[in-house]
Amino acid sequence: MSGRVIFVEGIPGAGKTSTVQMISEILKDKGLRVKACIEGEEEQPADYEGVALLSEEQLTYFEKNYSESPIDLQFYCEPTEYGMLVHYTKMSASRGFPEDLINEISSFDIYNEEPAIYTALIKYKWEQFNQILTKTDDIYILDCSLLQNPTTFLSARNDMQEDFIEEFVLALLNQVKKYQPMIIYIEPIDIKESFQHVMAERSEQWFQFVRDYYTKQSYGVNHGLTNDLKGVLSYLKHRVNLEKSILANANLDLIHIERDQSSWEAVNNRIMREISLRF
Repeated sequence: MSGRVIFVEGIPGAGKTSTVQMISEILKDKGLRVKACIEGEEEQPADYEGVALLSEEQLTYFEKNYSESPIDLQFYCEPTEYGMLVHYTKMSASRGFPEDLINEISSFDIYNEEPAIYTALIKYKWEQFNQILTKTDDIYILDCSLLQNPTTFLSARNDMQEDFIEEFVLALLNQVKKYQPMIIYIEPIDIKESFQHVMAERSEQWFQFVRDYYTKQSYGVNHGLTNDLKGVLSYLKHRVNLEKSILANANLDLIHIERDQSSWEAVNNRIMREISLRF
């Protein structure tokens, strides 16, 4: 018994979410057990969503200052050698904790940590994922956890060397290589057109967050990116090149799809064919 994993990757607007959902339905129709997880969902087997890292002192502070909480804070804690992981999104969903507590804890989110702590925790998470895959025959379909989130954090936020980022991502892949991982990488032919399409679908607040993340942090500052759409597109072009370099050295089952906004039917048909050949 062992699981399989399919990674779906690409920039915002590439079509990752709809692709995950389509693959999930194809495999379920074949009678296979599937666990699909898209960006933003709490149960991320190979990433963190809504998880903070606290020291013992910080945890004690929160326990003492919010002792009237009806549900024990410890229930949402996971001890590691790096500190206490606190699943604050799950705390919020329980409706058993005050909003100001959730907000305070969220400021210690793992994606606000220094690169050394972040990379150690992500490796720890993938070690756990490895153990999950050894004990199941489920097929996991994941987006963002392999390329988007690590490369964006290490590149956009911290402007780490490309060799370091590539080595880190390939080390993650090595942990699951025996489970026949497959990567579907969707690359828009026209990045501007693709990104403007997703901008029209999402809120202005979403664009402002993405714009500032890409242009006002280390990479944007160090490379003189303007805080506008032009700066965003400049970073996305850099990210696509970085991700393609990583995939070129990954040495595993890769389906690289280039598409424009009018080719979705052809893209979907190709993905269906490729999945049917493998499962």
